[in-house]
Parts: sequence; C-alpha cells; structure tokens
Amino acid sequence: MRLKPAQAAQLVRLSAGESIRKSQLPKALLHPLQQAGVVRLEKSGAGYLVRGIPGRVASFVEHHWGVRDVNRFAESTPDNRSRESMADIAGDSKALPNRPLEGIFLRSTGQCYLRDQTLAVTPPGSAIFLSPGELPHLHIQTPLLIGVENPACFLRFEKCYPYFSGLSGMPYSLALRWCWSLPWQQWLRKWQGVCLYFPDYDPAGLRIFATEVLTHQPTARLLLPIGLESLLLERGSRDLFLKQEHLLQNLPDHPDISVVVEILLRTRKALEQEVLL
Repeated sequence: MRLKPAQAAQLVRLSAGESIRKSQLPKALLHPLQQAGVVRLEKSGAGYLVRGIPGRVASFVEHHWGVRDVNRFAESTPDNRSRESMADIAGDSKALPNRPLEGIFLRSTGQCYLRDQTLAVTPPGSAIFLSPGELPHLHIQTPLLIGVENPACFLRFEKCYPYFSGLSGMPYSLALRWCWSLPWQQWLRKWQGVCLYFPDYDPAGLRIFATEVLTHQPTARLLLPIGLESLLLERGSRDLFLKQEHLLQNLPDHPDISVVVEILLRTRKALEQEVLL
C-alpha cells in the first residue's frame, strides 16, 4: 500500500499515543500496525479504539513505508512538496505525485530581474522558466504584467498585439497561467503594477479569471480585443458557448466580466484566444 498524507496524519496521532476509532482506520493501514504490535485495541462502548504506542509507531512507519519523517509527510501538499523533498522525507522522489515543472514561464521585454541580474529579452517562441524558490527574487519593473491563458498565444503574443491598441508603446511582461502555484500567488499579491489577464473569451475563461486571478490580484483587469463582438459573430463557436453557459452563474461583480458576459449572451458564441493568432 502506498501511504497517503491523510493516512500519515492518522499515524502522527497514533505516534503521539492518541487513539482513533477502529472504524476510521483503513484495513490496509491497521493490519500492518497490528501485526507489528505498535498499536493496541481498547474497548469503547460497542466498538474499539486503536491507540498507538509512543516511540514504536514512527519507527515502524520508517521501516514499513520508508517514510523518515511522518509529520512532514502528512503536511505535504501539491503546493509545498517537490521530488527533492520527497526524497528527503520518504527516500523516494515519487512517493507522492508532483506537478511537473512547478513554477512559472515568463517572457521578459528587458525590465525583469532575478536578484540583480537582468533576464534580458525573450524573443518570440521562447520563455524563461522560474522555479518556486526563485520567485521571491523576481523583480518586474514594467508597468504592465499580462497573464496569458494558453501557451500558443504566450509564445506568439506579438501576433495578437494588433488586437490590443491600448497597449501601444507600453512596456509589459508576460506570464503563462499554467501551474500558478502558491509561491506565484504570493508573489502576485505583493506586486504593485497593473495586472492584465488575456483569457479565452468564453465562460470558462471568465471563471478562471474570477477564481485564479482576481482572488490574488483584486485590481486585475481583462485584456479585451478590439471588436470582440464582431470576432465572436464571425469566428466564435456556438457549441462551445452552450457547453459552458452554466459557468456564467455566480460570477463576481467586475466591470470587465460584465462587459464580456453581455457580449457572450448577445452573440451566443464563445471564442478561444488562439483564434487571434
């Protein structure tokens, strides 16, 4: 049996000498503990409690599951663990699934710095990857930071540029939305510039903006193309809109969201941002 963090949390309690109702422990967890003699059963009403024997549970966990630090294992989440930490905690970098390439992809126009070193300019088709540990040292000095929904438009943003006349002459940096983990969310909350979000112009895109962007940067705005309604009428998808229409419910009161919702409802179509390429 592969140990899970929730099960490890139960083992932490048992290791401290606490008791847990027998019915709350999975059989695959309880049986090896009983066979090793590191817990004991105590009668409690019509059922039984399982009480851990201090000093013995943790040693058994390391021997049986290879977990050297059951407390840290129990506290591991997708946002705070890595293959390196799993190798240290459990002796196996794959003991728990980890997100690949945790961090963000950034395109710099020459005003982004890591510590005191410039990230220079990333040409079309390329990007810089920043791991979570480096994000506290990232300094973006452009007045605009644009979060982009999909990789194609992120890497070829220059081709979409004609649709956004309001950006003319304004320095900006680009960040790919994919895998915006806790360290990036923390960085975004502290950033003092203007955050724009380049979404898919469909109900799902608005939902992502509301839940993944506004939650961490309440002053963020949507990047809206010139002639969005015409684009939807000419090149939008009715099927995509109908499939996602239910996501328009309970969106927050935000001026840009309201504008797009009205246009979507009028046209009854939706548009993915790759169309702008």
